[in-house]
Amino acid sequence: MTVIYVDRIFFLNTALDYLLLLSAARLAGIPLRRVRLLLCAAAGGLYASAVFLPHCGWLAHPAAKLLSGALMAWAAFAKEPRRRRLILLFFLLSGALAGVVLALGLASGSPNVLFSRIYYADISWPVLLLSAVGFYLLLHLVFRQGARHGGGELMDVTVSIAGKQSRVRVLHDTGNTLRNPVNAQPVLVLERRVLQEFWTNDERQIMSDNVPAEEKMARLYRQGTRHHFSLLPFRSVGVAGGLLLAVRSDYIQIGRIKYPRILIALSDHAVSDGGGYQGLWGGEERGEISHVQAMVAEDQAVDHTA
Repeated sequence: MTVIYVDRIFFLNTALDYLLLLSAARLAGIPLRRVRLLLCAAAGGLYASAVFLPHCGWLAHPAAKLLSGALMAWAAFAKEPRRRRLILLFFLLSGALAGVVLALGLASGSPNVLFSRIYYADISWPVLLLSAVGFYLLLHLVFRQGARHGGGELMDVTVSIAGKQSRVRVLHDTGNTLRNPVNAQPVLVLERRVLQEFWTNDERQIMSDNVPAEEKMARLYRQGTRHHFSLLPFRSVGVAGGLLLAVRSDYIQIGRIKYPRILIALSDHAVSDGGGYQGLWGGEERGEISHVQAMVAEDQAVDHTA
């Protein structure tokens, strides 16, 4: 008689699904929405547990498994623009994991026994927890070192505007020399779509209109926006010059460093062909700390005098 531990099945499948979703997100270079990924992984764990309930054997059919995996991945990456690629990447990683398990089984001489123990979660908790932690550390090390793109580093950046915060994936591009013409601070260039949650419905409509940046800013101020918008002159390859609509942030944070009142230029077009990042940052991550601290001190002095 086979004893089935539903709690073990749930936690094992939740851990594996979370690591697979996290791997797909890291490989694709998208922002890591960890809470969302964990909730979707927990849904996958519930599905795996339900397979063993009475009258639910049909859930073990390959078609049901394929559909449930696709729905879980779709829910996990619903906010991303290239969901189909991410879902495919999730299935490819799942297949790679199954291949590793098969290789371990063949090496041990009893693949069926290994598959059976994993299927019924008949493994020790210390082994499970240590394996999960070890796999995550390996994942973090490999993908952190592999997150390089043409000489630039992919970074997670926290953006704060009018009290709201969001995390975006940004390429540290030393060739991006866009600066604030007033104080020479670096400017963060972001795809407009990644900041949709910051705007009202009227602001989203104005920003999506196919009109010059100066007309967008005029419309935004006419309708009474509470954000601080401005225009930035720019020049790029193939473009003689133009203006970009920009908004002033409360701050952006890269690692432990906060850059206060950084301008964020809003691009109507994608900044990455493959979707691996949503912004460009040309500032020095450490070299401008003293400059930023000086700016903060100056702002505090002005506020105190006022």
